[in-house]
Amino acid sequence: MDDYTLIKASVLLNHTFTKVRVSVDEIKEKHPHRKDLIDSMEQSLVDLNDVRNAYHTLEKEYRAAMQTCFRLERINLELKLENKELKTEIESLTTEL
Repeated sequence: MDDYTLIKASVLLNHTFTKVRVSVDEIKEKHPHRKDLIDSMEQSLVDLNDVRNAYHTLEKEYRAAMQTCFRLERINLELKLENKELKTEIESLTTEL
């Protein structure tokens, strides 16, 4: 997953939350008697906020995992290089014997 996809998802989630919040405020103002609709939409806002929080937590964990992956990949490459150098040294020492 690339940064563009993560940022786009975050923006869309925040945009959807804002649209629902604006709709709730508008319904409260124009149709305050529609408690069934208002209550339902307010619950949806709570749910969307929970989803936003979970998404941001997952995004942080994903980025941390990616950093760990890159660090381990670098260590792996360093160890492969060291292994290759040691094999060359062993071959050199074996040849001298």
